Amino acid sequence: MLTTYKLILALHVVAGLIGLAAFWTPALSRKGGVAHVRVGRVFFWCTCVIASTGLLMAALFLAAPLAVHPPRTPVGPERAAVIARETRLVAPFLIYLVLITFAPVYHGVRVLATRHAPEQLRTPFHTILHLAALAASVGLAVLGFATGRIVFLALSPIGFLIGLGNLGFARTPYPTPMTWWYEHMRSMMGGGVAFHTAFFVLGAGRLLGISMDGWGVLPWLLPTIVGIPASAIWVRYYRRKFREDVGVAAVVTS
Repeated sequence: MLTTYKLILALHVVAGLIGLAAFWTPALSRKGGVAHVRVGRVFFWCTCVIASTGLLMAALFLAAPLAVHPPRTPVGPERAAVIARETRLVAPFLIYLVLITFAPVYHGVRVLATRHAPEQLRTPFHTILHLAALAASVGLAVLGFATGRIVFLALSPIGFLIGLGNLGFARTPYPTPMTWWYEHMRSMMGGGVAFHTAFFVLGAGRLLGISMDGWGVLPWLLPTIVGIPASAIWVRYYRRKFREDVGVAAVVTS
């Protein structure tokens, strides 16, 4: 069991590192160019691998917590039960991170693929995925209150915003011809934010030994704090470039 977990974890980490690198090439390269498209596909498939391996690890945490995280020294039954409970607590958080990472990237890819037929965006899988993000957001908040984990409370709104926003977008007519472009960029940026958040929380946090409680939660919110305004500025730039900023204002005020 431990060997299986280590193999899955290694694949998860490799996909995460490649995905982090792949995120920046489409973000900085010419939109629609060869590099943008090819590396963008790498980013998407890395997201799929991360989601799959993350769910597998969460299942192992729940099914055999002491097998995947055995105590370093022999412990009694009571201490073993505490370790098992703490290990299992990682599972819902990991599932939540999978959802807030995969959902925006999948949504962004589907928005691009259905830009000429936006009615095809709203599929059962799209709906279930984002309802799951909403449910996980609420569940993580409840778990945060119950356990006193500040990081759970701090990150829980992200899933709510992703789920509600993407479900609403899939059910709203496009106000301008290039609306799909802005949504694609926003979603992929959201996926990048989730990639960096997961890296900081589960990667750098453990390697550097930084606590995720109290004020130590602030570094984990940094990708969101930076990503949201950066995404808004980016979208505003392209609205002006496509001369749709006036059209949007007219739609909003009419």
